Amino acid sequence: MRIFLIKAIKFLIALFLLPALPILVEAIWKHATSLNERMLFLENALSLCLGGIAIWIMFALLFRLPTRIYVFAHELTHALFIKLCGGKVKKIAVKRDRGYVISDRSNFLITLAPYLFPFYAILLGAFSMLFHWIYSNSITLGITWVLIGFCLGYHWTMTGRMMVTRQTDFSSQGYIFSFVLILLINLSSILLLLWILPSPKGFERKFVNLSHEFRESYLATWDFLSHVPKLFSKNIHPK
Repeated sequence: MRIFLIKAIKFLIALFLLPALPILVEAIWKHATSLNERMLFLENALSLCLGGIAIWIMFALLFRLPTRIYVFAHELTHALFIKLCGGKVKKIAVKRDRGYVISDRSNFLITLAPYLFPFYAILLGAFSMLFHWIYSNSITLGITWVLIGFCLGYHWTMTGRMMVTRQTDFSSQGYIFSFVLILLINLSSILLLLWILPSPKGFERKFVNLSHEFRESYLATWDFLSHVPKLFSKNIHPK
């Protein structure tokens, strides 16, 4: 009964978050199509990141997807968030196409963490920040942005591939809740890349505009739902 109640609450949360998805897709499309040549010059971080994603797409089309390194990052991300949530990791197993983590704690963040946070891209980003702080080098920094794009492409491809399988990570949290949260976080990360990498200027204005769009979307959704009972009552009691 308790598990059913928790899943029901997560389902309601997913329904509440659902109107945010089309707004994020629209915002991504709007900012992607507004990019001009000045924003996409060679030294720009976004250009390099997009180049890395393009290299990954070509790699994925020509070669077999490397699953073992994904499984390694997947299970290590589980373990990392177990530690961040105050849990204890008892065992980690990584095989060619599957793996598992045994711990004394579990929650939705631990379970879905590998699909929300690109392990290799974040690791490379942290390394590049440290390297750039110690020894500033534009060439190595540019290569790092290409590698980050490559890793992001890998993460999004493998996440999409996992979402069409019967993963216990999803069934344990509820498929609707899992998919909505995964899409929400990953779409938000794409939008942040489009916002920050060309130029961090104007971030506050963009955030405020997006907040207004979220508000309008939720108000429109609420207005539609408020009219649904009236439609049903007209059908039940025709004039």
